[in-house]
Amino acid sequence: MRQKPVDLVSILSTYSTLVGGQCYSGLADGIRIAAVTRWLLVSLLWTFSVATMAQAQMADVPKFDVNGDFLSARVLGNRGYYPHWQWLVVEPDAAGLNCRDVNGAVVVTLAYGAVVDSVFGDGDAIELVDGQPWLKVSANVMDLRRRVVDEHAIAYSCYVRANNRYIAPVNPDTQ
Repeated sequence: MRQKPVDLVSILSTYSTLVGGQCYSGLADGIRIAAVTRWLLVSLLWTFSVATMAQAQMADVPKFDVNGDFLSARVLGNRGYYPHWQWLVVEPDAAGLNCRDVNGAVVVTLAYGAVVDSVFGDGDAIELVDGQPWLKVSANVMDLRRRVVDEHAIAYSCYVRANNRYIAPVNPDTQ
């Protein structure tokens, strides 16, 4: 036959009642207070550790090198690399940021403050051309400062220089 586990608090409470002494009753109350205090501390520590874990899960953004060039539009996450989709046009020139086709001809100019999307093919959205990184983006009519070709198109796919003077990655966790 299995015995029930022994609970020290109930033993001391029962003994205190049988003996009628106050010292054992105080000891039982002290043990109860210690148990409640321990439970509160464990609860608080668990709450803070969960908050810290949630903070560690914030998305990262692509980093640029010493020249300001972004060499990849992929970011290392906790399960490998994932694509970074949105970029902010930060080119301060009033004429806008030139967006070029595969031959290097300007197709459209993007407006300051426009948010454009990366276009990923088989690999990365950033390609090296003559040693300089270029980001392939998709822009809609609202992102444009000026159209150079195809006045009737509503979306454009073109390349911008992948440099922090012209574009900045948008962190999806801060939107």
